[in-house]
Amino acid sequence: MKDKLLFSAPMAGISDKPFRLILRKFTSRPLYTEMIGISTLFHNHHVTRKMLHISDEKNIIVQLVGIEEKYMVHATKEALFYGAKGIDINMGCPVKKLITNGSGASLMKDEKEACHLVEVVKKNAGDVPVSVKTRIGWDEDNINVVSFAKALERAGADRVTIHGRTKHAGYSGPVNKDAIKAVKQALSIPVIANGDVVDQKTAEEMLKITQADGIMIGRGLLGKPWIMAEIDGLSVPKFQLSDLILEHLDLMLSYYGMHGLLVARKHLAWYASGFEERALFLNQIYQEKSVDKVQKMIKDFFSQLK
Repeated sequence: MKDKLLFSAPMAGISDKPFRLILRKFTSRPLYTEMIGISTLFHNHHVTRKMLHISDEKNIIVQLVGIEEKYMVHATKEALFYGAKGIDINMGCPVKKLITNGSGASLMKDEKEACHLVEVVKKNAGDVPVSVKTRIGWDEDNINVVSFAKALERAGADRVTIHGRTKHAGYSGPVNKDAIKAVKQALSIPVIANGDVVDQKTAEEMLKITQADGIMIGRGLLGKPWIMAEIDGLSVPKFQLSDLILEHLDLMLSYYGMHGLLVARKHLAWYASGFEERALFLNQIYQEKSVDKVQKMIKDFFSQLK
């Protein structure tokens, strides 16, 4: 992978600062923020603004979602102020809330607006690369990713990431690698392949079929934050899993306060995936409200696993 690009994916409710800090222990590759709503950022919502606190991190790409030009300009400038090394526009999220306001995956059906947003961000991003993450189309009868991506390139996009599923497919069903390959053949800018990459083998298979310039990995990182190092062919630093998870919990408590205990539950479920007694462990964790007890339960459960 040395001659290929590699990125972590922007995952809502997952790619927060604590998660990125854990990922950073294993890779120097670019990491994405969660998608940041440009409207709530413009109106200074404290939760959204906190997502932009990246000035103490390295090699972070900020993903923005929304369609209002004024808000997009403001968000771009804010991201640059905090040290973003790239600005990405979300044109692929299938969530209903975004679809109904014309953003996310809806932009695949509005090429003119999509290109306008790229032009707006490009104009205000200076020397920072502007990218787009999108899908292969709205549904199986409307796979327009080649013409859509070509239009984005003409509008000034420096890179596109293609999730090999339609909006209607969401995150299930097969990944259409041939559609990603078609985009790669049609564009001169880098094309990144995304979808069901979970380890080095699936990454190599994706690259072989699509001939893409790189890989974006998302759900494959859940419970296995060291996977990017493995895909890169690097030696994973030795660590004790229980210590890593306790560090992740501490980061969440520092970032979210006591709410971090609730946020941690989904991560604990991913870390425990595949282990015996997982259900019992999670049932106990979900009922516990004491940080000290949760920390002890994590240490007891994961320390015995080899």
